[in-house]
Amino acid sequence: MDIYELFGYISGFLFSISLIPQIYKSYKTKKLDDMSYLWQIIFLVGMILMLIYSYQKNLMPVFIPASFEASFMLILFSMKIYYGIQNNRVNDIENP
Repeated sequence: MDIYELFGYISGFLFSISLIPQIYKSYKTKKLDDMSYLWQIIFLVGMILMLIYSYQKNLMPVFIPASFEASFMLILFSMKIYYGIQNNRVNDIENP
């Protein structure tokens, strides 16, 4: 492994873990209103395309972190849907 491949793994790791604080905050506050569905969908499509490309070209420093990023974004996307439904139910009960 050369220094540039190591940089690839490190940068991929850092990009991957950068989503963890958002997941944690979203879980604690249960509010994702400010997070755009469009941004999430564009991000997910980009990650899926990157996964396909990096797998085809055998670029493991790209493929491995991209797998985690896509997984974390799916978690955020699911949380946005789930908490959006939950918050709407609470609003319907409080404001009939």
